[in-house]
Amino acid sequence: MKRVIFNQKGGVGKSTIAVNLASIAAYKGRRTLLIDMDPQCNSSRYLLGKEALEATPTILDFFKSSLEYSFYPKPDAGFVHATRFDNLAVIPSHPEIGELQSKLESRHKIYKLRDTLKNLASDYDEIIIDTPSAYNFFTQSALIAAARA
Repeated sequence: MKRVIFNQKGGVGKSTIAVNLASIAAYKGRRTLLIDMDPQCNSSRYLLGKEALEATPTILDFFKSSLEYSFYPKPDAGFVHATRFDNLAVIPSHPEIGELQSKLESRHKIYKLRDTLKNLASDYDEIIIDTPSAYNFFTQSALIAAARA
């Protein structure tokens, strides 16, 4: 099951809700992936602690890779980081993710996340996406990725 935590207002607890939903699912034995798309990186910090600041690759690297051609692209699972919690993994965010928005929009990369989640779906029972507090490329991408096909 895929869930998107979204609200256009900041400071309403989106990251807290996302992390708690992911933690509860993981605690219940469900293989869970949390994708942090918010440049504030709060979900990443909750789950990775200090390591979130140095974690690579991030969601920024994921989207950058869609803008470049590579003979040997990184597999989708290569962006996933294990956490100290059983059954819970994260694709961490990066503060500079917002700088890519116009490049991604102009290259029509809105479906990149959806395609990746299709590839990762067999590895996870739950996928939760924490979004920024703005209706932009990243929230639209998350909503499209979580929609049932």
